[in-house]
Amino acid sequence: MADVIAGRFALIDRIARGGSGDVWRAWDRKRERICAAKVLRQRDSEDLLRFAREKGVTFDHPHLLTPDGWGAEDEHVVIALPLVTGGTLEALVSRHGPLGSEAVTVILHQVLDGLAHVHAAGWVHRDVKPANVLLEAHGLVPVHCRLGDFGIAVHHRDVRLTHVGMLNGTPGYLAPELFDGAGPEPSHDVYAAGVLALALLSGRTRREDRELTAARIDQELAGAPEPFAAAVRRMLAEDPDDRFRDAAAARDALPTPPAGPVHWADGRPLLVADTLPPWPEGVDVPHAREAREAREAREAPEAREAPGAAAGYRAAGRRTASPQPGADGEVARAWVVSLGAGAAAAITLGGAAGLLLRSLLG
Repeated sequence: MADVIAGRFALIDRIARGGSGDVWRAWDRKRERICAAKVLRQRDSEDLLRFAREKGVTFDHPHLLTPDGWGAEDEHVVIALPLVTGGTLEALVSRHGPLGSEAVTVILHQVLDGLAHVHAAGWVHRDVKPANVLLEAHGLVPVHCRLGDFGIAVHHRDVRLTHVGMLNGTPGYLAPELFDGAGPEPSHDVYAAGVLALALLSGRTRREDRELTAARIDQELAGAPEPFAAAVRRMLAEDPDDRFRDAAAARDALPTPPAGPVHWADGRPLLVADTLPPWPEGVDVPHAREAREAREAREAPEAREAPGAAAGYRAAGRRTASPQPGADGEVARAWVVSLGAGAAAAITLGGAAGLLLRSLLG
């Protein structure tokens, strides 16, 4: 067993490396569950403010992933979140290609359902994108995703922590009016969710700002059922007055999502496999055996009996399980870009940086 932080979070094994830090699987002794831990290497004020902001955003919703615990000891601070092991939508689609419209309907409905809860509480997420949506490893059962990373989320009562006129979000997922200095609105999240839908349909998650003309949107929605396509077009309306005002309105305009298994665009069944490496040998953690058995059950042959499922499993399963060496491995990217989206964040801080964070956390 590795270090224990605040007498509570025991780091088990490192599951990813990235430019800003390392992500660890961890055991939360207080809650008696597995979580994860991210150890930051950067110590500037921007990281500290983002960390403190995310720590303060907590929701209880099946399609959201926010902190539910934290601890601090000396130079270490930990934010704990439930561990989600199916990887991000960005990693899934970038590696395996576009999804079918039914699969996108299910995912979009879930993302909007989570966002509706966020908007009802007065928050705007501001960074909805495939890299911030994680999947539960459920095999062939209906897809279950969770929106995370609330590091730049803002409440309508908040004093901005950014410079006036500064854009917050990810290129290609920003609503057009943000380039004219518009303040954060729920409709901006709706626009980003519409771009997310196009990214999943096309398999192209990296986008350029202002690339979505009406003709381009129609091209990317070609072949999609019209009720679904009409809702996405309105989500992507250039004029915010023509767009859904919040996620609840957009969700309610979507067709009813299918209840059973869904497919890739080429007809393969969509299997969401565990993307984490197997447990290290000799780990003495309560419930480790149960976790292993649950994973084995998900990967058992009977879970892959549907026609074409074996090919889908090979595409989405074990060969993605081990992190690649270095910071640019697929699994590493999937976790590091998702701080706060399926991991606990354990941040190593020292000197004035640690004092600043402690003051922010109160």
